[in-house]
Amino acid sequence: MRAEIVIDDDKGNGSQHLSGCERLVPDDEIATVVQILLERISIHTRGKADMINIRIDRINKAKICQIPVLKIESSEFLTIEEAHNNAVTSLMEFGVSEIAARKGVESIKNLSTSMRGGMMLDAITGERIDNLGERGVRLSHMDCENESAFLSFLAKSGVGSEKVRDAIVLASKAAFAKGYMAELCWSDDPHYITGYVASKKIYRRFSPMKQRENNIGGRIFFVETGADLNGLIDFFEHSPVLVQVPRE
Repeated sequence: MRAEIVIDDDKGNGSQHLSGCERLVPDDEIATVVQILLERISIHTRGKADMINIRIDRINKAKICQIPVLKIESSEFLTIEEAHNNAVTSLMEFGVSEIAARKGVESIKNLSTSMRGGMMLDAITGERIDNLGERGVRLSHMDCENESAFLSFLAKSGVGSEKVRDAIVLASKAAFAKGYMAELCWSDDPHYITGYVASKKIYRRFSPMKQRENNIGGRIFFVETGADLNGLIDFFEHSPVLVQVPRE
């Protein structure tokens, strides 16, 4: 089963998406997992929700794909500019053009509010190629295969927060998609200034990617020129995956 919780904030000017989280779990774990997720969002750093949506979908177990977790690396820099420049260098290493990489950084920096999902940019031209507006494309139907093994893997990699857990699951699923080349992201959490660049093999964390107390973040997916965009979006949003860590 897929248990998803989304929290929104409505102050009279329309609904603002605050956060979302989900798990893929057996039937007998649904109640426990929903309670854990509810407790987690009750202390969300972006404020209290005016509306909480809980959705539970049945997933055909035979359709779940097991995929490998990305290798994790971390780097810290003295300035945001230095972190951004190194993120651009990594994106170029992964096959993204310098023009596209810098457009990706600027696209997130220029957001006036955080998006629900991510923008999709052509990895060569840097032009946005999805037509999903402020919604963007959202990754869904994903989780780690073994929670305790996954948390142990994160700890050995020098990370361990719930935020990093979810980001690595997401980045690992995205990296498995046909037509995907790389990803750039930093969080809308005002207290979390670390972002990342991911490829099909590596998840690289960079800090600082923004000023502390800045509550705007975003996500960019760099896509191969000529890729099947509809197929890529369908995989992102509907194909169930479980992320596996290396066996010891």
